[in-house]
Amino acid sequence: MRKWLTILASVLSLPVFAGGGSYDVVVYSGTSSGVMAAYTAAKEGLSVALLERTGHVGGLTTSGIGNVDIGWPTTVGGYTAEFLRKVGAHYGTPHRMQIHLECKVAEGIMNEMLSETGVNVFLHTRLQEKGGVKVENGKIVSVTMEDGSVFSAPVFIDCSYEGDLMAQAGVSYLTGREGREEFGESSAGVCDYKVFRTYTSEEMAQVRKVAAKYPLDIKFEEKVKRGSADSKSQAYVYRLIVTDDPDNRVPFYEPEGYDPDRYFNVLYRIQRRGATRFAQMVTLYNLPNRKYDLNHMDLINASWDYPEGSYALREAIDLYHRRYQEGLLWFLGHDPRVPEALRKDTQRYGLAADEFTDNGNWPYQLYIREGRRMRGEYVMVQQDAWEHPTKEDAVAIGSYFLDCHIVSSVVNKRGFHLEEGNFDYTPYRPYEIPYRTIIPKKAECTNLLVPVCMSASHVICASLRMEPVYMMLAQAAADAAALAIRNGVAVQDVDVKALQKKLREQKQIIRFQPPLGMYLKKEQFDGIVMDDTDLRLPDGMWHHSTSQGPFMNYDYRFLPVSPRGDTEAVFKPELPAKGKYEVQIMYSASGNRVKRADVTVTDKKGDHPCPVDMTVSPRLDGGYWHSLGVFTHDPRKPLKVTITNKGDSGIVVVDAVRFIKK
Repeated sequence: MRKWLTILASVLSLPVFAGGGSYDVVVYSGTSSGVMAAYTAAKEGLSVALLERTGHVGGLTTSGIGNVDIGWPTTVGGYTAEFLRKVGAHYGTPHRMQIHLECKVAEGIMNEMLSETGVNVFLHTRLQEKGGVKVENGKIVSVTMEDGSVFSAPVFIDCSYEGDLMAQAGVSYLTGREGREEFGESSAGVCDYKVFRTYTSEEMAQVRKVAAKYPLDIKFEEKVKRGSADSKSQAYVYRLIVTDDPDNRVPFYEPEGYDPDRYFNVLYRIQRRGATRFAQMVTLYNLPNRKYDLNHMDLINASWDYPEGSYALREAIDLYHRRYQEGLLWFLGHDPRVPEALRKDTQRYGLAADEFTDNGNWPYQLYIREGRRMRGEYVMVQQDAWEHPTKEDAVAIGSYFLDCHIVSSVVNKRGFHLEEGNFDYTPYRPYEIPYRTIIPKKAECTNLLVPVCMSASHVICASLRMEPVYMMLAQAAADAAALAIRNGVAVQDVDVKALQKKLREQKQIIRFQPPLGMYLKKEQFDGIVMDDTDLRLPDGMWHHSTSQGPFMNYDYRFLPVSPRGDTEAVFKPELPAKGKYEVQIMYSASGNRVKRADVTVTDKKGDHPCPVDMTVSPRLDGGYWHSLGVFTHDPRKPLKVTITNKGDSGIVVVDAVRFIKK
């Protein structure tokens, strides 16, 4: 019955292909955000046209991202949570937000939602490339599609990943990266370069040969000053759905124009990693029914010209990515230089035969991680995710970490292959997203809302760019559109209190209070407190987490233990006077922690082993601290606390240590 309803909804919601007309709201692009905007507006009694350039709705949620990047589940509400619970119901858990999903299932449910609310869906409908938006007196009057159809409405919502309607409407926007000085963001602009490899003169000849054939794969550039602005975008990728089920597997194939020389650096990575399994070369997220969301086949540099590119250029970049990824999969499974074990393991996988069945089992959309970014009434920046997390006009919550993929992969004249773009770990916590972020400046356009290419810096966009955030902001945009129409006002003049009231009625979450014991401050406690952030632990060794409290500042660090115990964190406090100090540590207890954490206090009398059972919660000072004992500090032989990852099994946590004078 459920399957029949899904098929019926798909048919009912996708009947219209051209014609245009007048509606209350026109939503451009049937991304997951577009679906949510159209659904919300229709539930508010508005007539809605949803225009989508491909033959399918749902954007990346139905085109490869089966592993939904959700951040804190408790920040997701409204119709986005409703959608995810509908997915959960499909898999037999109706009260659970299902974030590991099959794309075909997500698309079927989205089609049901559109059908239920009477949304008019226009597929294969793309904005006329030039002159497609008619604006009069700061208002969009109509939009014209490539087939000549014209759509008019009092309010328009641009839910595209590219922001084409926004751009043609004359709204200010930016592409690339702001410099550090523009907003004072520590992670802004060009990042620290890391040396991927160094080429000999003979190897450089090969590099130049490959670069001549594949000019987007390799760029020849010198280093640029850290923090500098540029026009580059982080890497794009197709998120594939693959399977190891022989009954549902389409073997990876040799693509047109395949050239094994293109993957010479893949061989280098294989050797450096000692890779013998497919999952060592890509990331495989588990999905239902023996499927996987395949990530991290990024083609660095190839995204730079996409945001401002013509339709023809974008289509060429799409194909450039597809051929690269098709070739890489074939290379890993068949090139004789690849270790046999890796080749055999790769051949166990293939494209899922029941996904994207009308597109050769390949996703419909390239993952545009970042495109244009509007410059609206308010520009969100890095500080909004830490120093200023609350907003008076909040309409949704963001909670994903600031995740920027590599932006540049360049070779300099000395033969160094350099990569940059990943942020150093950037402090964040769940933060409120203001309504002002999705509206243009009033002087530019008064009837447009932009929930995807929103007003945000490159840095904060690394967190905002997740599908659930786009969906929640789309709900807010549609509700704002309804209020603007009913009250005859510009979107900038919508009563935000009324908007927030409506969102709360729809169970959208617009305020967030962290659980007790999270994001604690040193000033809350007596004594001299040190945090893991004071140690500058390398990200490559100690992982970050906020999954469980208590923890100091913005996170804690953790690492699986090993018998060798070859990684350590050392706290060396600056104590004001010699004498006796009680030493206490903070850690978040859990069943997966190590039962005898290797903790040592060193004082004037030597080393004092102080094993800690991190499966048991601390009990001092409200359950935040565990005492290691009282020790003697002498400036000539100062106190220090060392925590290593030595142990038999479990996770060791490094967070805060405090020293209390006795």
